[in-house]
Amino acid sequence: MKKNFTTVLIWAIWIVITSSASAQNNLVTYAGGSGKETFYDVLQLTDGTFLVSGYAANLDWIDENVPITQLNYSGTIPNGQGSNRFGILLHFSQNFQQLLHVVHFPKGAVEDIRFIKTNTQPYQPVGDLYISCNTADTDANDGGFIIAKLNHNFLPQPPDEASWIHTVWAKSVVKENHPWDVTNDGRVFYITGEAHAYNWSAVYCLDQNGQRTRVENWRTHWLKNGSEWRGTPASANPLGSPDSVSHSGIVLKAWGRCDLRSWTWADFQLAQPDENGGVKLGKWPLDILFNSPCDPAAPSANGPGYTGYGLSGTPVYGGQSILVDKRNNDLYIGMHFKSVLPDGQPDFEPAVIAMDESGQLRWWSRLYHEITPAGDTMVSTPDQYVDAFALDYANNQLVVGARCHGNNVENLWEGNTIATNPNAQGFQNRFTGSSGNIHISWLGKLSIEDGTLMHATYMAELAEGTGGLGSPHPDPNLDGWPNPNGGYPDVNTTRMARNNMKVTSAGDVVVIAVGRRTITTANAYQKMVKPYFGGQSAWNSFVRVYDPALQLPKYSSLVVGVWDTLTQLGGGNTELFGVYKTVDGVVCVGRQTADNAGAPNGNNLPVINIPGWGDANRYGAKKAYTASCSMEHKKTRLS
Repeated sequence: MKKNFTTVLIWAIWIVITSSASAQNNLVTYAGGSGKETFYDVLQLTDGTFLVSGYAANLDWIDENVPITQLNYSGTIPNGQGSNRFGILLHFSQNFQQLLHVVHFPKGAVEDIRFIKTNTQPYQPVGDLYISCNTADTDANDGGFIIAKLNHNFLPQPPDEASWIHTVWAKSVVKENHPWDVTNDGRVFYITGEAHAYNWSAVYCLDQNGQRTRVENWRTHWLKNGSEWRGTPASANPLGSPDSVSHSGIVLKAWGRCDLRSWTWADFQLAQPDENGGVKLGKWPLDILFNSPCDPAAPSANGPGYTGYGLSGTPVYGGQSILVDKRNNDLYIGMHFKSVLPDGQPDFEPAVIAMDESGQLRWWSRLYHEITPAGDTMVSTPDQYVDAFALDYANNQLVVGARCHGNNVENLWEGNTIATNPNAQGFQNRFTGSSGNIHISWLGKLSIEDGTLMHATYMAELAEGTGGLGSPHPDPNLDGWPNPNGGYPDVNTTRMARNNMKVTSAGDVVVIAVGRRTITTANAYQKMVKPYFGGQSAWNSFVRVYDPALQLPKYSSLVVGVWDTLTQLGGGNTELFGVYKTVDGVVCVGRQTADNAGAPNGNNLPVINIPGWGDANRYGAKKAYTASCSMEHKKTRLS
């Protein structure tokens, strides 16, 4: 039986959403007024309605019959260098036909509302709402972003106040990606600072009132008398009382610090499995850079480590992602840090770290072999980064979105070389081709118990004009596209969106990304021309849903301006930021880009079934866009 798949896209403040099985329910529309709007995130509420966050230069495009609420807050938000725009939260009906309510900060208070999170599991009744918002101010005034708890969750009452606001100083990738998440009892873990630099970065925890708090088994603590103490547990501090600790942290800095490193020779020399049939040395993930354990009373940072890696010139590591298991508040931290290869060349190494809610280390993973199953000690010369986390609650697996720059003998684990799953096949098992100076993405599923690799696939779309294509994929929903595991084609840069990957209640993995000649499915709303037929591709944003084993895309669609397949002009003009999977499809949000003068880049997106609040046209910079499309799914219904 054929199944239909409906997608809704709102763009420039932009959404892609899927609804019912009829093509009449597809929706693709622009939104906004001045062309200076963006949608950043999307969340479905318990009653099936949706929240979309972002910013707008003004609210004149909101119909006068739509209620508008301004958020109140206490204290000061540092946004003195801001753009004088509205951070907005929009409440839409289930089918996106109606804009039900608009909630916003006072104009100029924040730059946007970037992320929406809750303290409950996905696809369970929504609890409290938390948001983060970009700010623009000096380092001295803690410019970066804020985290806030809202006083209501729209069911039934829209929020009208931030219960608390916490200011986070952030620069570089920390500011770009807002690494934070919420526990089931309302605490917040977050990363602050500037990655790969000289100043500071750390992981902290906020209590239910938005104040930094103690984490018992972290190893750096600031006492209420103003001193800093390194040790564990926090209750063993020299002042003798747990209440003597003001707050705790994980300091992401090498100079003068010992966090994420072994403190004893026994821990430093510990040999343990590497989650995929190999071996690694060191109890902690940063031991790889150093030639000895770290004494917290007299910290040292001498290297290189046992594989030959040494510390780079900048002492601050790069914290990228934070995820909390809403069942037990276990914490997952994703990071990548600068290193130096034995020949002096720069490199980046990844690490996935699992802790319980008390801060006790559970396991960590490098995502590649330090010592192979054959016993060879390796360095992995491609740069590697952790870009996103999500939790597969159905299968008790952590989903890791990673990325590598370049390729060599040892890289992120391949989809068909999994020690605990010898018959595993990823949709794209490995890097192919001869193009090395590119960034390509990778997805892996790790057991939450011990980090064991269960499934993996690369995500690297075809390069324009490549040969070496394999035979067509046998799955009919792959629409005749060549099998990525056949042939040896060149691939091109493919980057997934950071910190906005989702997993369905059944374990399907949903990503948004940028690619070139992107593989699209038969049920796609917007398809890529196949390489066999001579038409030229264009850079594009796309949304993709993988099955739980990462073997097949159930859905893959472009979201891009309609380009000329002879000249390649008109595409490469969209950015996707947020995604959410519904029972029947997906919802994505983003924007169309503009040039320096504010004129929209490229051609229009293909709009359809525009609602009353939407618009068929884009005017100038960063115009909001929505699309809903019906997609025929020939094998398995998404859920």
